[in-house]
Parts: sequence; structure tokens; C-alpha cells
Amino acid sequence: MITIEQLSNFPKITSKCDISQIIVDTIKNEKFLIKNGDILCIASKLLSKAEGNFINLNTIIPSNIAKNIHKKLPRKDPRLIQVIIDQTQDPTGKKLQIENNFIGAFLPNGLFLTSGGVDKYYDNIVLTLPRNCDEMARNISVRIQQELGIKLAVIITDSDGRIDKVGATQVAVGLYGISGLRKTTFKEKSNVETICDMLAAASGLIMGQRGSGFPLVKISGYEYDFNSNAKLIHAIN
Repeated sequence: MITIEQLSNFPKITSKCDISQIIVDTIKNEKFLIKNGDILCIASKLLSKAEGNFINLNTIIPSNIAKNIHKKLPRKDPRLIQVIIDQTQDPTGKKLQIENNFIGAFLPNGLFLTSGGVDKYYDNIVLTLPRNCDEMARNISVRIQQELGIKLAVIITDSDGRIDKVGATQVAVGLYGISGLRKTTFKEKSNVETICDMLAAASGLIMGQRGSGFPLVKISGYEYDFNSNAKLIHAIN
């Protein structure tokens, strides 16, 4: 049976820190039971804050491209649009998708996210995604194994909207220890599922959005082969 449980009373992170150690310490302090084969789903915003990925929009000068996009999306601050463009590493803005009130962006690793994964934090401060979510997932998993003797997978999740639907869900933006894909065969028909996104969405049932819930969730009971070579890129077209 698959179960989902949150790690309660996680300390508030507001500046750069050793998040792997804080996670280990909180697991100990809260007596949060984890075991080999569990999967930890962790909100990317938590890691972004721990990495210090804060950007003050007052320091951003929007390009003409950002200003032109703002005319199509007046609800989006042109400075924020510039930050989104910067995440794509393509100053032309050609990696953006804009339609109606939606803006999405293709990141350098091929991942497509609403607003390029940029989140409003407060006032004029925004947060960008961790620079390498796979590496952060690995660091957390390795630290847990070193200090607690538990071998488990880690999935970094982010809230993501869809152009055809209202609201948001949780998707995987980084992983370690588990393949992002699940391949099944039934009656000679093969299927490939993006299991990392399915697990991320499952964690979203209790993780919550915009800091209102729990940034770290444990999924137990899902069987998988531990794979230390798995990367999110393997699940991206």
C-alpha cells in the first residue's frame, strides 16, 4: 500500500543555508520515520531559498523584448518577464510561450515550466529555481544515508500550471535514486509513464502551495529499483 506523509514543523528558511543538514536534523528532531526505499518529495522553493536564489526586481532593467511582452501580458511586471527570459539563457525571448494570460518558458535543460519556474516571494522579491535540482536531490539523499543509514530516492517538485487548465499541479524538476520513467508491458503493448511527475503530483495532495503546506513529504510503499545514475534529463524530450 502506498502512503503519503508530511514532515511537520519544518523550520522556516529565509536565507542561504546547508539545507541537507537541516533536513537531516529535522527528521531526527521530529522523529520522522523513514526507511530504505522511501521517496522524499521536496518543494523546490525550499531549496531555492536555501541556495539564496533571491532576486530584487528593483535591480532588474527590462529589455525592449520584455517590455513588448508586457504589452501582451499587462498583469506581468516587465522586470519579472525579464527574469523569466534570463532563466532561458536566450535573450531573444524565443524560448517563451505566450498565450492569453499564460507565460511559459523552456529552460536550458529542456524542461518547460510556467513562468520558467520563477516564483513571487514577497513585494519586489522573486525566487528562481535551484541551479541544479538533480545535484541537490543527490546531496540530500547522500547526507541522509551518511547520517541516518537510510537509502532513499529524492524528487524535487515545483508547482506548474497548464495552458489548458485552471490552477496548478506538482511536477518533478529534479531527482536522484529513481528513474523518471516507468516502462510497463501488457499483452505485448509497451507503455512509458513519467513516474516522477506522478509521484510529485501525489505529494502535492498534502504538500500545499505557496508556503501554506509542508515542503517535505514522504511516499512509502512504491516499489522501484534504486538508480544512482538517474537524471531528470532522461525523462525530457
